[in-house]
This record gives sequence, structure tokens and C-alpha cells, in this order.
Amino acid sequence: MQIRQARDIAKQHGADRIVIVASRRTDMPAFYVGEIVRGLRDGAFHPQPMMQKPWELRFRPEDIHSVGLWSQDFGAWIRRRREIRDLPYRYWYRFTILPDDPVTKPKAPSVQEQLRQLEELVKTDGPDAVSVFIDPLIEYRPLRSADWRGNWTERAIEPIVRRAAELGLGRVTVSVLDRYAKIEKRAAALGVQFRFLDPARGEDRQAIVRMLTPVKDLAERYGLKDFTCCERFLSSSGITKAGACVDGKRLTRLFSPGASQDPDQGQRRKLGCGCTRAIDVGRYAQSGEWSHACRHDCPQCYARP
Repeated sequence: MQIRQARDIAKQHGADRIVIVASRRTDMPAFYVGEIVRGLRDGAFHPQPMMQKPWELRFRPEDIHSVGLWSQDFGAWIRRRREIRDLPYRYWYRFTILPDDPVTKPKAPSVQEQLRQLEELVKTDGPDAVSVFIDPLIEYRPLRSADWRGNWTERAIEPIVRRAAELGLGRVTVSVLDRYAKIEKRAAALGVQFRFLDPARGEDRQAIVRMLTPVKDLAERYGLKDFTCCERFLSSSGITKAGACVDGKRLTRLFSPGASQDPDQGQRRKLGCGCTRAIDVGRYAQSGEWSHACRHDCPQCYARP
């Protein structure tokens, strides 16, 4: 197994220290929190990018700028983070909170439970360290039906936006569903059809704006800034602000200098992704010794095979 040192990767990132992400590839805080705790304690993770073999990342706490945790369920992390409270890591959170919906959120915790967890994260790490993503907004319909419905309504989104504002968060980020063939097949197996919108088409652009308008209006009502990921036309036209899941400039302001601010070329730059360079310690493996299979079973997930 290839072994790489964090300090060497930091130089490649044009940074003093690396940013760790756990993880785009699966929900590690929900299902693999033991691996996060053990990895931070031992100074080693075993990432596995798509279609590649696992490799070993070795580091000391001083090699790490910050640790970004991405999840729909931080319950296990909240219970276990005390096990490594003696280590000097700084944490930030990408919290996906979708309205309760039987198709697009089949197993993740309810909004009520997620907002309880959101409050706990704000108490321990501060509101600036937590970002709420209502991600993605989806329209779908049962097969052979002409009636589209969304996994969102203003009534369903309002409690999320309101609570984020009450807790001092300054922003909320939204996105719309991207087309993947496997997602279409997965939806069909559930007896539904997802609506995929192409920003290159004028009529689809209008539909995207219509979908995002309730969130934008609620954000403005509660004093939050609204961001979008990979929807370049929205930010360039001033409808929303351009977002980034990993934002080196923001992490520098939040914690200290040293995080990479180089664009992450492995992400969807052409579509407007603003992420800066980081190391994702998750794995795309769905079975076997290195499995990181996610058990939320969301049909829209791009990371599932």
C-alpha cells in the first residue's frame, strides 16, 4: 500500500498544512465514526478514490489545518468526539438537512432530530464552523404519472432556515439534482422518475430559479445569505452567491492561515465548483475489507454505485 505524508501533500497543495474531508464518498460521521476517531488518534487514514486502490495518509496533528465532517447524521460524532478532545484539531461541518420525504430521504434522521444535532454542533464549535446544505432540491413523479412533486416546499424548508438563523449561522446553501445514469436507474427501480434540469436550456433555467426562489426568499426573510454549488448562471446573474464546500479562504478566516487556497481540479470546475484542495479520507468501496457503504440509501446519491 502506498504511504504518503501529509507534510509532503501540503507542499503540493501550496499550503502549510492539509485540510481533511470526511467525506464526499460516504457518510463517515454517521456510519464510520470509529474510524474517524481512531484515525485522528493514530495519525493515519486509508482513503480510496474511485477506481483506485486504498492508500495510507500519515500525519501529525500539527500537519492538519482543519477537519471537515460531512453528514446527514452527526449523532454518533457528538457522542464520541470527547474521546479525542485532548488533540488540537479544529473541526468544521457540512450538514445536509433535507425536508422529510419518503423517496429522497428514506433513512436519514428527521428534520427535528437534525436540528437538535445542529444546536449541539453550534454549542461545541460555534456557528461559523457549521454550514447547512439543503441539497439537492429534487422534483419527481411516480412512473406513469403526470404530476410532479418536490422534496421541498416553503413550509418544509422554513423550520430549517429559521433555526439556522436562530443559532447564528450566516448562510444556507442549496443545489439542484445533477444527471447520472445510475441515479435514473435507481429511481426507476423505486417506481419514480426524477426531473433533471439542464442550465444550458432557457426553460430549465427558469425552472431552477423557480425551485430555488422559496429558499432564497426565506433566507432573506431571516437574514441569511444564500449560496449555490455548481450553478454558475445563478451566481453570475446575482440570483445567489457562488458556494464552495471546501473554501480555503473561509477556513483561513475561521481558524488560521495555512490551508490551501488552490482550486481543486478534481472537482467540477467547469460547472462552477469553487472548492479548494483537500484530502478526502473516505472510500468509494461498497463491499469487502475497505467498505464504506452508506446506509442512508438516498436514491439521488452520486457516490453510490
